[in-house]
Amino acid sequence: MKSKKFNLIMLPALLCLIGTACIRSRDQREIAYMPDMYYALSIKAQEADSAGLSLMRLPAAGTVPQGTLVPYPLAPADTLEAMAMLNPLPRTAEVLTVGQKYFNIYCIVCHGPRGAGDGYIVPKLPRPPELSSVKVRTWTDGRIYHLITNGQGNMPSYKTSIDPTTRWAIIHYLRAIQRAENPTPEDLILLGDSTK
Repeated sequence: MKSKKFNLIMLPALLCLIGTACIRSRDQREIAYMPDMYYALSIKAQEADSAGLSLMRLPAAGTVPQGTLVPYPLAPADTLEAMAMLNPLPRTAEVLTVGQKYFNIYCIVCHGPRGAGDGYIVPKLPRPPELSSVKVRTWTDGRIYHLITNGQGNMPSYKTSIDPTTRWAIIHYLRAIQRAENPTPEDLILLGDSTK
């Protein structure tokens, strides 16, 4: 008997609760049990606050966004300043291996495997300078780096294709090619005199 009485009281109360919780229109809620969930105070990062100021935080001074390159500070005509740059990489086997790999990817097409200017594309374009010539051998590493970065004549700029560290590694490999093509007397002594 008690359960029937309980059911008769609880059923109308439950129906009243369900009826008041239903939404009559999409824009207005009848009873908001948790009003902060319905009307959240959120501001998008690109919006302005009540004073009209942007809410986006400014990056720290001198920062460079991730995935972008640090701008190259020298203009193409600044060859004298470029000549003063020193190669920051040590001449190690690992650096030479990286330099050889990227020389074979980017440079061999025009300059050839030994830097003689006899690359695969030479019949279609004018012959590039021989990298073992006296003229190129006397250039500083900084000048060669500047030339790889900005390009010259038919040679395009590799500023966006080759990262700065790899450019320096290519220069170390180029110096190894130049030394192999034009060995010094000390190099011949190290190799031993094979003519005897």
